[in-house]
Amino acid sequence: MIPKPGESIAHICARIATDLLPKASDDYAAADLAFLTVMLSMVQQDFERFADVHVREHDEMCAIFRGARDRLPPDLQARVDAVLGHDQDTSLLASALNARADVTTRLLIDVHAWAEGEAGPEAAWAVDLDGEIWRFLDRYAANRTYEAAL
Repeated sequence: MIPKPGESIAHICARIATDLLPKASDDYAAADLAFLTVMLSMVQQDFERFADVHVREHDEMCAIFRGARDRLPPDLQARVDAVLGHDQDTSLLASALNARADVTTRLLIDVHAWAEGEAGPEAAWAVDLDGEIWRFLDRYAANRTYEAAL
């Protein structure tokens, strides 16, 4: 394995920006190299935060599911139970984390759609659940922002 891969990617970005970019033969090549540098910088940021973001978001979604489970219809309860039954999956491989996130995020979307349909004066709990999910989605979006000099 490459030790400190995030730093290695940052060094590649610096090399492109400070050595190769100034030597580009034309504007198109320079723009291409600048674009590659920005993209590599974004890959480096994702590499650094990937597992942490996926694990934290999974834990947050499972907490939402646990809190909502008893109010959900049977089909959603069964899916929540299946997700919570695999809550201790410990693989940090990107493919495993992505597969798990695909399942939990799809379930969150379905729980959210159901809660929005139930929300109203008679169902304050559904309004609260809707708000909790929207707050999670705000954090979800914030977790995917990049620092990129353009």
